[in-house]
Amino acid sequence: MRKLMNVKTALLFGLVVAGLSMFGAANKVEARPNFKNIWADTYPDSKMLISKKCGICHPGKSKKEKSDYAEAVFEALGKKRKATDKDMIVKALKAAEMKPSSVEGKTYGDLIKADEMPPSKKSE
Repeated sequence: MRKLMNVKTALLFGLVVAGLSMFGAANKVEARPNFKNIWADTYPDSKMLISKKCGICHPGKSKKEKSDYAEAVFEALGKKRKATDKDMIVKALKAAEMKPSSVEGKTYGDLIKADEMPPSKKSE
């Protein structure tokens, strides 16, 4: 009887640990979903988000790869790169608009208004 009790306890403990680890992992699926939503709110007339989604800032297959535009936004955020505050992110997006892109004579804001993907100097 005692052996059966130990098996049940071990099984229950294992299920609890597995459930908690799955619950904890669910919070880490999307690191910063606010950036995409706030970008859509800041530029509601842009059709770029529909076609490119996260590709505006992450042109490659990996989310670790960032475009020059994303680097300009992160530079504007400063040390608060993991920001979740909407006002702070909007300020960074607006600051990045003013920065010159790799297209001569155009800022990132000009390209966004024209629904053109901001090119990356890295890809040239």
